Amino acid sequence: MNKAVFIFIIIFFSSCSTRDDLDIKDYPIITSINELSEYFDLKIDKSGKYETASITNYFDGSTELEYTYELLESQKYDPLYYSITVDKERSIKDAKEVYLLGKGALSLVGNSFGQGTKEIDTIKLPGDNSYYALRTLDGEPNGMFYIVRQGRTVYTMMVSGLYTPDHSLLLDLLMPKTVNLDKFEFVKK
Repeated sequence: MNKAVFIFIIIFFSSCSTRDDLDIKDYPIITSINELSEYFDLKIDKSGKYETASITNYFDGSTELEYTYELLESQKYDPLYYSITVDKERSIKDAKEVYLLGKGALSLVGNSFGQGTKEIDTIKLPGDNSYYALRTLDGEPNGMFYIVRQGRTVYTMMVSGLYTPDHSLLLDLLMPKTVNLDKFEFVKK
């Protein structure tokens, strides 16, 4: 029995492929850390050392684009965690599950260790399903979370270390790129 489980795990992981040699500029849906730093006048490390981008093709036919900047311990730069993930699922049912899991994970993990969330429901959001919340640390605003599903595509953004009371990150930088989320396609290489 253990041998069968081991073989299944090997097959499962070998059937996924990840490509991390992509140019994020090929994906205008991603608001990069450079765009964020210019808009909000942030001091970030522009060397690329703390920035990652990858595409993973899963065995079930779904694909995920993940972009992350993470520099939490720094005297020279603003401490910041910033992540955008775009999932293209095989079906609308699968996309709904990814949306619900993402939102649920925020509630489960995000409401621990002094962290919390406060949903913002006064903004009209695009998509078939969408959720936007401020993230808090010890009761103080410390970030934002935005997840939207349109058709088979799910877009998720999480940031810690940046908070805008006017919601300009969402309204000016993210929402214009997610209005036609269902038309998102991966670049073929």
